[in-house]
Amino acid sequence: MLVFVKKIIQISLILSVVFSISNIVSAQEVVTNSAPSIYLNFSPDNPRAGDSVELTVASDLLNLSSSKITWYIDGVARKETSSQSITINAKNTGGKTTVRVVVEGSDGVIKETSRDILPAGVDLVVEPMSYTLPFYKGKPYFAAQGTVKIIAIPDVMINGSKVASKDLVFRWSTGDNVLGANSGKGKDTIILNGTIPIRDIDISVEIRDGSGNILVQTSKTIFVSSPKILFFENSPLYGVLYNKAISNSYYLGTREEVNIVAKPFSFDFPSDTAPTANYVWYVNGNYIAPGSKTNEMLFRQTVANLKGTASVSLDLKSTINIFQSASNGFSVGFGQ
Repeated sequence: MLVFVKKIIQISLILSVVFSISNIVSAQEVVTNSAPSIYLNFSPDNPRAGDSVELTVASDLLNLSSSKITWYIDGVARKETSSQSITINAKNTGGKTTVRVVVEGSDGVIKETSRDILPAGVDLVVEPMSYTLPFYKGKPYFAAQGTVKIIAIPDVMINGSKVASKDLVFRWSTGDNVLGANSGKGKDTIILNGTIPIRDIDISVEIRDGSGNILVQTSKTIFVSSPKILFFENSPLYGVLYNKAISNSYYLGTREEVNIVAKPFSFDFPSDTAPTANYVWYVNGNYIAPGSKTNEMLFRQTVANLKGTASVSLDLKSTINIFQSASNGFSVGFGQ
């Protein structure tokens, strides 16, 4: 009986010691796992080359105001002490900057985190697909109900090599609407049509790598503008004189006739004489039927020794895009 009691006492002592050790280990683990996490935020989130980047450390539980904070940029400690935010400049495209922040709380607990800044760039080229004059080197307007092409030109380097568009994933959106059908790998170009009601287009693109990480993003507003009508003299000797548009007046003098051609600018026409282009001419307020070419009008002096001025105006409308229209006019002076 005594032996049995001793064994029970020994077993109890062993269990008591094991339980005490287990409690000690559990207490240490709770302290370690309950230590607050810290987070490192960038503004902007995806900086471009040379951007000024604000770095901010945050914590959901740790009191940062009473903590010691040390920043390291590419392994070099910054002079700022206990600053929750610092500002640095991003390197050139492809140049990596490693940011590390170490926070020591008032209770001695030390936490740290790090992130890399890999600047990239993207340019959006906007090309309204509307009619312009021959030899015109500029860009047309984006007219109401018009069509526009947007091309994203990325400047992304990974591991020192420039990444081609075909190897990147493009995510296009207008406002809050993701354009899924136009997004995907290598889809660096998108074509959009103007909407009714008439409004500007807010277009944005995110560029991601094959793993889904956002490398760079940008946005642009495409403003709706009104199309125009331009007038030129169509010379029988030199052809259309594109070097000098008729703005307010044209002096015919004593010449017998002049042929004036009207050219649309930024209308959604495939050509200036497209079937969808409706030209309506007026002289002194009276409708005048055009000749074989609806965008040309021949003005002839039929009575000699007269002097005066005639008012010429033109209304141009699209027969399919009802919000595309323009009016313009000029005066013709004749006689000496």
